[in-house]
Amino acid sequence: MRFLTGATVAALSGLPGLAAAAASPQSADVFIFQADHHNQKQSSTETTRLPREVARHILLQRTARDSYGSDLRDIPSTIDTETAVSYLARFAKTTPPLFSNRETTDPSQLVVILEGVTAENALWLTETLAKSSHQAAFAISDPPSAVANTRLLKHFQNRDIASQSQCDLSSAINPFDTKCWTGLSSVVKYDIKKSPETVQTLVDNLARLQNFVSAGDLEAVVVLMPESSRSSKLSHWSDAAAGTSAAVRRRQESETVITDDTFETAATKVPAVSHSGGVNVQRAKPKSIPQCFTSFNTCMTQTGNCTSHGQCANKYGQNSKANCFVCACKSTVLVPGVGEGARGKTMAWGGNMCQKQDVSVPFWLITGFTITIIGAVSFAISLLFSIGEEPLPGVIGAGVIRGATK
Repeated sequence: MRFLTGATVAALSGLPGLAAAAASPQSADVFIFQADHHNQKQSSTETTRLPREVARHILLQRTARDSYGSDLRDIPSTIDTETAVSYLARFAKTTPPLFSNRETTDPSQLVVILEGVTAENALWLTETLAKSSHQAAFAISDPPSAVANTRLLKHFQNRDIASQSQCDLSSAINPFDTKCWTGLSSVVKYDIKKSPETVQTLVDNLARLQNFVSAGDLEAVVVLMPESSRSSKLSHWSDAAAGTSAAVRRRQESETVITDDTFETAATKVPAVSHSGGVNVQRAKPKSIPQCFTSFNTCMTQTGNCTSHGQCANKYGQNSKANCFVCACKSTVLVPGVGEGARGKTMAWGGNMCQKQDVSVPFWLITGFTITIIGAVSFAISLLFSIGEEPLPGVIGAGVIRGATK
C-alpha cells in the first residue's frame, strides 16, 4: 500500500513538469531542396533556430520575382539586423554569377507548408530525408498559428504569386504543371489533420522532386508546422502586422513595413539583401506584368485579353515544349478603307500588354521626310553658292576689259 501511495504521489508530482513540457512550443523544421544544398549541411548536430520574422523574410526572398527588398526593422530584439541579414544570405535562393559565359534560367521556387505535423510524422519525414542526405536547414523557434499561415498565403496572393491549397501535392512539385503554376513561384499549404495522405504523397514523390531539383528546374522549401502551433497565440508571421510597440519593431511611426495583410508598392527606401550577405539601399518596385506566362488562359486573364488589342501566343511556337505565352499585338482599324484593297487608317499597339500606342512608324516617316527635305534644301543652296563663285569664261572677261579701256 505504501508503495502504491508513493508511486501515486510521484506521478502526481510529475504532472506539472509534463504539462509544462507539453505546453512549451515546438519548433518547425524547414527543409530546403536545391541543386547545391550546402545550406542544409550543419557545422554541428544542432539545427539553427530562427525567429518566425526571419523565416518569413526567407520565404519572401525565395519567391520574389525581382531583387528582394524589405524593411528588416521588424526583426525582434532577440537578434540583431546583421545576423538576420547573414541568415537571409545563407538560406536565400541561389543566384547566377555576375559574369557568366552562357545564359541561365532561374529555377522555379516552391514553398510547401504542412500544418498539423505530429511527432510521428516529423520523425518519419526526417528519417526518410536523412537517407537522401537531406537535413533540416533551420528550425522556426516560434511557429505561428494556422490563422497566421492563412494570412501569409493571402499576402503571397497579393504579390501575384500562385498560392492555393486545392492543388494536389504531386502536381505542385512539377514546375511545368499549369494547374498549380502561373509563374516562377508557387506556395501551397496542406493540413495533415484533414488530409493525412499528404505525408505519404510527399514521401512517394521525393525522388521525383529531387529529379526536378537536380535538373535545375526547381528549388523547394518544405515547412513542417507542428500540431501544437495550430492554436498558438501568434496570429501573424510578423509582429509588425500584430501592432506591437515601435521599440520592438525598431522603426519610427512614419515608416511602413511589408505585412501579411498589405503589400506596399510605394517607392520607399528599404534595405535589400544580396546573396553575398551585403545590404544596400534600393527603392521598392511596383508590381509588374511578368515577361512570360506558363499558360494561355493565365496570359489572357492577367493581361485583360491583351488589353483587347491582341491575343496571347507561345513565344517559342505552338509545337515547342517550353511554354512562354506573351501578347501578340494587332492593329486596330480606326477608319475603314473605301474600295477593294483599301487599308484605311489603323492604330498599332505595343508593350507587354498591348497597352501602348505604337507610334514608331509615323515617327520614322516624319523624321525621314524632314531629314530628306532639309538635305534637299541644303543641297540646292550649296549648289547656288557654288555656281555664283565660279569665275567668268575668258572670252567674256576679255570683252569686258576692252570696253573699259575705250
